[in-house]
Amino acid sequence: MQLGFIGIGVMGRPMTLNLLKAGHDVTVYARHPDKPEVQEVLNAGAKLAPSSRAVAMASEVVITMVPNSMQVEEVVAGPQGILEGSRKDLVIIDMSTIAPAMSRKLAENAASKGVHFLDAPVSGGSQGAINGTLTIMVGGDREILERVRPILEAMGKKENIFYVGPTGTGEIVKIINNMLTGTISASVAEAFVLGTKAGADVDTMAKIISVSTGGNWQLSNQFPLRAFNGSFKPGFMVDLLHKDLGLALDLAAENQTPVAMTALARQMYEMVRAAGYGRDDYTSLMKMLEEMVGVEVRSKSEK
Repeated sequence: MQLGFIGIGVMGRPMTLNLLKAGHDVTVYARHPDKPEVQEVLNAGAKLAPSSRAVAMASEVVITMVPNSMQVEEVVAGPQGILEGSRKDLVIIDMSTIAPAMSRKLAENAASKGVHFLDAPVSGGSQGAINGTLTIMVGGDREILERVRPILEAMGKKENIFYVGPTGTGEIVKIINNMLTGTISASVAEAFVLGTKAGADVDTMAKIISVSTGGNWQLSNQFPLRAFNGSFKPGFMVDLLHKDLGLALDLAAENQTPVAMTALARQMYEMVRAAGYGRDDYTSLMKMLEEMVGVEVRSKSEK
C-alpha cells in the first residue's frame, strides 16, 4: 500500500523500516530531515515529503508517531497538516500516546472530511519496534482496523493487536499500562537500591525475586537490559513516561478517581528530570537514587 509516516524517532525509525521490509511504499515527513534516523529510512527506500499535507496527498494510510497531544493535533489538523491534503477514505492511524479527548476531537475533525481516524498506541519500547513485536491497542471503527490490520502486523505481534472499543479507548488502555510501568519501575528501583545499600547481592536478589511474589516484567526485562548494566540507554525516555503519567492524572481527575501512587511516581520522575536524566531510560530513576545514597546497583554478570 501507499503509506505515510510522520515521526521518525526512536520508535518511528524501526517501525518505518519494518513497513518497508513488508513491501509497502512509504512517504515520510520529518522536521529535521538531516537526522541520522531519517537518513536511514530514506536509504532504505522511503520517500521524503515537504509537509504532512504532502504525505497525505501521496498516501492511502498515514501513520503518526509523535511525542504529545499538541504535536499530533498540529500534524493532523494544523496548517499544512494531514487533513489539508486528505481525500475521502484516507485512514489516519495515530500511534502516539496522547489524551483520549484529543483522539476523539481529531476523529471528529477527520470524519467531517470523510477521513477515518484510529488511535493505536503501542507498548514494547524501542526493542519491540525493532523486532516488529509491538503490542497495539486500537480504538475506533473495527471495520477500519480490519482494513489496515496487515499494516499493523508489519509493526506488531499478530496476536497482540487488540481492538479495544470506540475512539479514545486505545489511549485509555495505554495510559493505564503506563501508570503501572511507572509505579512498578519506581518500586523496583527503590527496592534494589535499598537491598544493595544494606549489603545484598544484585544478581541474587533478582534471581530470587523473579520467582517469588515480587516478580514482575520490569525486573525480568527492562532493568537487566537498561539499568543493572549501568547503560540507562533509552528504550523509553523519562520525559515521555513523565508525560504519560501526567495524562493518567488528567484522566483520573476527569473521572474523579484517586491515583495516589501514580501522583507520587510522577513526582519521582520529575526529580529524575531535574537531575538531568530526562532523555535517559526511565529506569534511570534508580541512578538518581543510587547517587542519593552512594551505591551502584550493578549485575556482576554485566561487568
